[in-house]
Amino acid sequence: MATRMRRPLVIAHRGNSSAAPENTLSAFRSALALDVDGVELDYRHSADGVPVVFHDSTLDRTTNALSLWNQQQLAIADCTLDQLQQLDYGSWFGAAGEFTDEPLATLEAALDLICGAERLAVVERKSGDAQTLAAMLSRKRLEHRVVVMAFDWAFLADCHRLDATLQLVALGDGPLTAERLDTIASTPAKTVGWDCNALDAAAIAVVHQRGWQAWTWTVDDSARMRELSAWGIDAITSNDPARMLAVLAGISGLPD
Repeated sequence: MATRMRRPLVIAHRGNSSAAPENTLSAFRSALALDVDGVELDYRHSADGVPVVFHDSTLDRTTNALSLWNQQQLAIADCTLDQLQQLDYGSWFGAAGEFTDEPLATLEAALDLICGAERLAVVERKSGDAQTLAAMLSRKRLEHRVVVMAFDWAFLADCHRLDATLQLVALGDGPLTAERLDTIASTPAKTVGWDCNALDAAAIAVVHQRGWQAWTWTVDDSARMRELSAWGIDAITSNDPARMLAVLAGISGLPD
């Protein structure tokens, strides 16, 4: 199969999460230093309605909440912004203490950093209403510099009703059947963001035949990166964006 002349976008998953604690400003800075095309992040709302950058619904895995407050499985939705800002978001990563006292990243601070570096901010909504997000993007004039993704396709429809200019990605996994594609067609999303394990050349071709883009997550294997690129994938999200850039630069016919 001939390789394509345009490489896929390189999207750093939760920042450069192989080199810094995921979903932190340090991870985003590390990704930006690699000259990636975009930086992906997850966000949720605090108890007082502030969008904060965080993946899990509970705090245990990537903060010191358990040791600080002696409470297991504390939900981020039950904590105020002030409480969340008391936590350490970096000590769990690695053993050298490089990221000790890593602060919480609010969604606004993350967007300022990523978009300020003129990179695409790829925002996955985990919880929170569409109005808060749309209002933030409008206030900061970032509507055309941010991609909004969600597994909740009704949320994407809400975003579209509030701002029809937003670029929306319908996330999913499992077989990418005609029925799933027909459901996506009933949403305002024009990009399919699918689990890499469920994609092959035929599935990507079908997405393109509908006039959409095909994005995928999360790819860290070099051979799989080459394969997806040859199949025409439009964007690849990776925990190891440095590896991905090097792999894609080595593909014949692809620019550095």
